[in-house]
Amino acid sequence: MSQENVELIRRLYRGFNEGTMDPHLWHTDAELRPALIGGGLVEGAVYRGHDGLAEFVAMQAETWESVIAEPVEIRGLGTHLLVETVLRAVGRASGIQLSDVTWNMFEIRNGKVANWRVFTDQQQALEAVGLPGSS
Repeated sequence: MSQENVELIRRLYRGFNEGTMDPHLWHTDAELRPALIGGGLVEGAVYRGHDGLAEFVAMQAETWESVIAEPVEIRGLGTHLLVETVLRAVGRASGIQLSDVTWNMFEIRNGKVANWRVFTDQQQALEAVGLPGSS
C-alpha cells in the first residue's frame, strides 16, 4: 500500500470531518455509495462526479449537527484500500447520537479517489473487492 494513497485517504477524512470534499482528491467521474439508511440517506443512493459529492456534503450538513468519521485501520488490498471507520454523529433535528463502525472501500486510480463504498458489514466489504471475509 503506497504512502501516497494512505495520505490521500487521510486528507479525504479530514475534509469530510470539516464538511468539505476537495474536488482535487476525486476523479471527475467518481462515485460515492453510502451504506447508512436514514438521516437523509436513501438506500442504494449513488452520488456521482463532483456535483454528486457536493450534494452529499450538503445533505450531511442538513441532517447532522455534527458528524465525524475516524479511520481506525487502513488496509491495502491491491488497487483498493479498506478502512475500518468509527462514525459518530448527532442528528440535527432529533439530537440523537449515533456511533457505528463501518468499512469503507476506496478505489484509487492515478492518485485520486475513483470509488468510495461504505459497508456496515466487514465481510461484505471484503467480498466487494474479491476477498473472502475474515474477522
